[in-house]
Amino acid sequence: MNIGIIGLGLIGGSISLGLRKSNFGDKFLGIDSNKENAIHAVKLGIVDKIISFQDLIIQSSVIILSIPVDGIEKILPIILNKINNDTVILDTGSTKYEICNSVYSHPKRSRFVATHPIAGVENSGPEYAHSDLFHKKNCILCDSELSDPDAIFIVEKIYSIMDMRMIYITSKEHDLYISYVSHLPHVVSFSLASTVLEKFKNEKKFFNNMRGSGLDSTTRLAKSKSETWLPIFISNKNNLIQAMDVYIDHLKIFRKYLRKKKFHQIDRYIKKANDIK
Repeated sequence: MNIGIIGLGLIGGSISLGLRKSNFGDKFLGIDSNKENAIHAVKLGIVDKIISFQDLIIQSSVIILSIPVDGIEKILPIILNKINNDTVILDTGSTKYEICNSVYSHPKRSRFVATHPIAGVENSGPEYAHSDLFHKKNCILCDSELSDPDAIFIVEKIYSIMDMRMIYITSKEHDLYISYVSHLPHVVSFSLASTVLEKFKNEKKFFNNMRGSGLDSTTRLAKSKSETWLPIFISNKNNLIQAMDVYIDHLKIFRKYLRKKKFHQIDRYIKKANDIK
């Protein structure tokens, strides 16, 4: 069984390394729009070789799409047009509804399995890929009733090899939930980083001496790449706006308590937030 991977960064690279570690698959074939990523992926043993898009589709039994979500949405129908009837395609996109909707009526839709392995970090690129990235993490499978049982079986086997816990929901549910627990935290991190950078743009020495672990941990996600996250925000715009509105309401509540010196309310607010543990 040949595994074709389109997108050889953190997620695609880690999937490949995890499967190779478990001796799943015969050859690993790759494509990446970034030539440096492609070269690194071969040197790091993520894939055996880089081949053309057309050859990857012909030679692969399983095709893994691990590129930005707008790219997945564009390329998925093209791949479905070209695959054999027994080829399995899975994606790793952080949004699901638009991707699934783009191929809903495609005659080979059943060969596609929509997945989201939730295991990303702020760093990207094949040099950060590692075989244990997905250990004990969750993987969401969406609209699985639209995929052939044998395709689901292969995808479940792939994620089971990497010791992931699988959850089955609809693509609409996925995008709503993920807007709160993943996309909103990134917006908060980008916004906080921008706030601090603007405030201390002329006082870098003071800023570097005063910054603490709270700022570092809260802005860790601000190092994430725009090439990945802008397409996600666009794809899940409506859910994200709703999540941001709720978050802004909570900021206003906290500000109101401070202004009106309702410190007992802040105490209760913090204790209630402690339940996130």
